[in-house]
Amino acid sequence: MKNINGIGTAERSRQNVPTISPNMNQEAVMTRIHPKLLAAVFAAMIAAPTFAAEPVNPQATPTPAGGIRTDFGDVQIDNLGIGRTYNLRDLAGTPMKVTNTGADTINLVMSAEIPTDAMITPIRKELGYKPVPTIDWVTLGQTQFIVPSGESAYTDIIIKIPDDPSLYGKKFQADIFSRTSGAEFLNMGVWSHLQLTIAGSPEAQAAIEKNRKHGVLGNMEYTLLPDKLVIENVVIGKTLDIKKELKRTMMVANSGADSIELSLKPVPIGDTPLSLQTGYEEGNLDWLAIKSGRLKVEGSSFADPGFTLKIPNDKSLAGKKLMWVVKVAPASADVVGVTYYGKLYVEMAK
Repeated sequence: MKNINGIGTAERSRQNVPTISPNMNQEAVMTRIHPKLLAAVFAAMIAAPTFAAEPVNPQATPTPAGGIRTDFGDVQIDNLGIGRTYNLRDLAGTPMKVTNTGADTINLVMSAEIPTDAMITPIRKELGYKPVPTIDWVTLGQTQFIVPSGESAYTDIIIKIPDDPSLYGKKFQADIFSRTSGAEFLNMGVWSHLQLTIAGSPEAQAAIEKNRKHGVLGNMEYTLLPDKLVIENVVIGKTLDIKKELKRTMMVANSGADSIELSLKPVPIGDTPLSLQTGYEEGNLDWLAIKSGRLKVEGSSFADPGFTLKIPNDKSLAGKKLMWVVKVAPASADVVGVTYYGKLYVEMAK
């Protein structure tokens, strides 16, 4: 979704319930290498976390010897109450997940960390985020795993807010570091960042908790597949039905048993935790249409939001690269669920 230090303006929840937004896929690839060879091939072999807009051709790229990825790169959790304990599984409908994308079984270690000053981006600092005062605020249900190729490790993240009225209205960040371990080969890791905001006042906390009692805390196990789409050589002045003409699109996948109802809308990049991809300009929101702002997805099924791109006949657009973001969230304000951000990258024909 974005590069690790390219976080945009924080999303401000409009719901009177705690909300959570896992906002990117983080991935690190590690290549099998003996320590004695490390000095000779270090620059060529290390792959830092990257989030390129263009998809990789899986048939042209062999499976690396090792690699890990997580859907929880940046997670924003709003409206937390003092003196309360939360489980990420309850808020998001899913626990923390780290997948082994490599060819071999790995030893995986996860730990909660207090972020260094460099781990909190300048924009987050401007918004008032500070490191959690103590790592006791965040604990993991399990910290060590053996993960076969293609499988995932799961753990609960428990967030405990002290009963301290001075915390009202404050914002904090805690980090989760997931990495492989082992003495024989080069190890890699990925960071996840938890942005925590505390309710603004005792009255606000009481209202939030009252709404939560009437809310739906069941699992909303959905995601976007894929969460980004690249379209090349789009002609100016053309209306493009993305699925019809490209035979592919971003779909909403509901892996739960029950039907869910979601809201979808294009949003300014500055209103999301994303950053503008290098080399791209932000697309006009009026040019990206969605068939319906509300989408019902039956259990264990996929749904097509119906994206249509309407590019005006403006010659100045020729050769430009444009980016849009689509926000997908629970349709009801009484439902605690995950917010996803789909990315659409469009390269105009020259």
